[in-house]
Amino acid sequence: MSIEFLAALSNADGIASNEQEVRQVLLDELGALPFSKQYDGLGSLIFTKQGRDTSKSIMICGHLDEVGFMVRSVSENGLIYLMVVGGVKPLAQHFQRVRITTFNGEKILGFISGRYQNGMTEELICDIGASSYQEVTDLGIEVGNMVCFDSQFERLAPQSMYMGKALDNRLACYIMGQLMKNLANQDLPLTVHFAFTSSEEVGIRGAKTATQLINPDSVFVIDVATYSDSTTRNHLNQRQVGKGPILTHFDRTLAPNLPMVQYVKNIAKQYGLPLQLDMFSSGGTDGGQAHLVHEGKPTVVTIVPVRHGHCPYSLVNEGDITQMIDLHQALILECSAEYCEQFRAFK
Repeated sequence: MSIEFLAALSNADGIASNEQEVRQVLLDELGALPFSKQYDGLGSLIFTKQGRDTSKSIMICGHLDEVGFMVRSVSENGLIYLMVVGGVKPLAQHFQRVRITTFNGEKILGFISGRYQNGMTEELICDIGASSYQEVTDLGIEVGNMVCFDSQFERLAPQSMYMGKALDNRLACYIMGQLMKNLANQDLPLTVHFAFTSSEEVGIRGAKTATQLINPDSVFVIDVATYSDSTTRNHLNQRQVGKGPILTHFDRTLAPNLPMVQYVKNIAKQYGLPLQLDMFSSGGTDGGQAHLVHEGKPTVVTIVPVRHGHCPYSLVNEGDITQMIDLHQALILECSAEYCEQFRAFK
């Protein structure tokens, strides 16, 4: 694994529509590879490599953005009031280090706390140590500035485990980046698009515009998920860290294409890769909008299991990451125009 690449992605700050730091990490790491690149109007970054058969194409996608906050107002006594951007867990909105990114790119450290009642945050405040409105604005802080958790990517004592912020969904960005490196000099059966999408955490937006732009025949989504109670380690929890990738069978935004579900299962079995089988009663992924574009796109979703999502740190197992890379590399290399037709065969 390229830990430095994953660490750079995790440490980069990028809430919805403010993902330039993440895009730059990707461009620095992948820009020299033999892929064409383009952007949609929201800031999704799309790399493409043509295959032997250019009549069909597939899209592998995962989102750039993370959950976080935005400066909403500044009080006369120098307190900075925030708005939550994305589904930050309520308890993670209190007594945490954060960093504000000014529009000039300066990073300013702060500490957040709030008024918490009935399971919700009623008022969220960032204290940077200032005593006046002028002191805050003299630092370049303005309404609309991005605020992210001040967390650093780290290896844990069990050498296969790591923790960091924004693993939802920088893990997918890393996995797609490693796939691009692995496939850069290979002869691909079909044209493959790697779409790093914008603004998933605020309504699955970039997946729609990216899919409209490149118009693939089939869509493979990579995301992450955590079980509500990480102490549960039985059959009820099919999102266990260290047990391999997850194949989802349903979520609030997508009932996946069943031939594609079976295709993923068959490829995993053929290559000896583990699969956890799960479904979600709430939440969604890029697939929720990608599958609705144009005439409808056959779509399936695979998930990297993590612990403690949408908070300052998530935990991930190295084996789950490498197995997800192996799974999607096999899915790409085994896919064909015939498979794409089968995914659309509803007779």
